[in-house]
Amino acid sequence: MYELPDRILRGALGATLFLVLAGCSEQVTSSLGCPDLCTDQSPTLRDTVLTDAVIVDSTITGFPLLGTLADPPLVSQGDTIDLRVIARFDTLRSTYRAVGATADSTIRRVDSASFIFVRDTSLARPAASVRIEAFDVDTTANDTIPSTLLPLFRASRLLGTRTYAAGAIADTIRIPLDNASLLGKITAARRLRIGLRVTDVAGASLVRLRVVSGAAPIVRLRVSADTLVAPDTVRLLSKTPAEPTLAARLALYSLRAAGTLPLPPSDRLAVGGVGGARAYLRFSIPPIVIDSVQVIRATLQLTQRPSRSAGGARDTVSLYVHPITSSPAVTDLYLANNFLGAPRDFGLDSTRFVPRDSGQANIEIVGLVRFWRLAGTARDARQIILRAPLEGQIAGELNFFSRDAAVVAVRPRLRLTYVPRRGFGLP
Repeated sequence: MYELPDRILRGALGATLFLVLAGCSEQVTSSLGCPDLCTDQSPTLRDTVLTDAVIVDSTITGFPLLGTLADPPLVSQGDTIDLRVIARFDTLRSTYRAVGATADSTIRRVDSASFIFVRDTSLARPAASVRIEAFDVDTTANDTIPSTLLPLFRASRLLGTRTYAAGAIADTIRIPLDNASLLGKITAARRLRIGLRVTDVAGASLVRLRVVSGAAPIVRLRVSADTLVAPDTVRLLSKTPAEPTLAARLALYSLRAAGTLPLPPSDRLAVGGVGGARAYLRFSIPPIVIDSVQVIRATLQLTQRPSRSAGGARDTVSLYVHPITSSPAVTDLYLANNFLGAPRDFGLDSTRFVPRDSGQANIEIVGLVRFWRLAGTARDARQIILRAPLEGQIAGELNFFSRDAAVVAVRPRLRLTYVPRRGFGLP
């Protein structure tokens, strides 16, 4: 019998094996591999909707929390939104050293005082004329709550103002300050705390600025008629509260003056808006559902309802899903918000919605569901936060039905697309 050369046999066997494997992989659905002998190569994709997967949901408001924004915003839109900025300068020097002098001299005059900060140039210049006002907001009362601070933004406490024409606002903003007021504080060894307010001179259009903390605001003043004496520079410093970390956070922070909304009713979840709302959801998924199947797709299905807030109803708002990465022992929701995972680390992407819309809203969370299976319930409580960017700075608020909705069909639910996990190999 004629025998084929070895190299031809090897080539034929290789081609046959390639064709078998290719045919096998074409029959496989999803990411399953091809087992030995291509056994059972047509697993059926299956769907299940867990109507009771969300066991707790709630709306929490007031974000961003006091002192947590790196670059605090200055926002004004009539009565809709009014965000102000507090800058603390708790140490004012009372002496200076003249050129050639061997001892310090007491400061007895102040000239050319100004408050200087850098605005975030990634935000567009305001299209309307803008007035920025600086007020003396120092007080012995509790000055971290709006009810104490807001009354201090009055004419008798005005330290200085600066007006810019439409589109002409500078990148570095200098607000002249009242020299006599600063000299009085220096002489009396008092601290300087400045409150900034921005308004639209022409009307109530939206004005949005952001103070760059990386280029920290300063107060600059001259303390001598001798031009050889360099101007004095006062830098941010907060001496209260006593805890150093909290004091540092309050050296420069944002204050909400208008734009709050009450908590929504229990049958509604809110995200974003002027109230800075976030939606909290906790899941309970039967172990067999994710331990015994390969999840191909996981969709959080919410039912959107028209926003309760008229402002920004036509705008598009992005919604982000943040897993809470703290242990199940952390039960305080505001504390848990300090442990938010980055969406991209769990394969999560943002979804955009229009506040005035209604109907089903699908949010893909398959990467998170797969993580939950690996982490187990002992280390992860299966909780998420839904949030919007620019919290408290935009009027658009997203609303969804909660698990307390009267109609079961509009409550939150989880839809899973999966294939059963199968053993591979020879029987």
